[in-house]
Amino acid sequence: MNEGYLALNLVRDGGGRTRLAGRRQCYPLTTTAVLPIEDEDGALIYVQNAAGSIFGGDRLTMDITVGPKAHLCLSTPAATRLQGGTLSIQETSISVAEGGFIESIPDFLIPHAGARHRQVTRLSLDRNAGAILIDTIAPGRVARGEWHDYTFVSYRLIATVEGREILIDAASFAPEEAPSSLAGTLGGEGYVGTLFALGPQTDYAPLAKELSECLEHMPGVFAGAAPLVSGYGAVARFLANDAPRLREATHSAWDTARTHLRDRPARILRK
Repeated sequence: MNEGYLALNLVRDGGGRTRLAGRRQCYPLTTTAVLPIEDEDGALIYVQNAAGSIFGGDRLTMDITVGPKAHLCLSTPAATRLQGGTLSIQETSISVAEGGFIESIPDFLIPHAGARHRQVTRLSLDRNAGAILIDTIAPGRVARGEWHDYTFVSYRLIATVEGREILIDAASFAPEEAPSSLAGTLGGEGYVGTLFALGPQTDYAPLAKELSECLEHMPGVFAGAAPLVSGYGAVARFLANDAPRLREATHSAWDTARTHLRDRPARILRK
């Protein structure tokens, strides 16, 4: 059992670039060096798990602070494997100051047979701050014949803008209770993705339409998108029938949201 901790504090320096001003870490969580984003002033950081997987009983905590007008893109160098039959928990708190922006684009989760995992993200946006958050999950170790053989995986996202709650989203995958083949669950598709694009209150219907259009014609992908009732963003959900299509759909949705919110295309992340 590991009690991992990672805290990052990003600020914008006098030259307009985003810099790492502070970092605290406790095994197994660590990071790469801060990498530049090509042709931009933001920072790219890969979060690494030195243990190689999240194991049953692990409790991992991350605190991410993005200062005024700073821009951070967080990712992982590879998929995250979930192992063991004891509950593992990952809790992430993200605070984005006025004019700041964060992108969380991790590779997907691969839950092994019997895995139990809970993931909670709390996002706090200040005025004129924004975020793109993506989560994706595979059905398991498909090459070993596993197909939703984990016990459960749950996600929960709570987002606020200037202290006002704008979004609570929860998803739980429990194959023993609701097999993925049932109508109304995954329809037999194994790979699942969700994207939230959040920012100042405005009309996000055009973004939702763009997300739907970019995903609906992709072979092997089933998707939909809608603006949030709060007016602070849009959500897209997509199913894919294999890993390459999940990656393609994820990048296409990210590219669409990023172009809409930042007027810049999504980058090809180095893995």
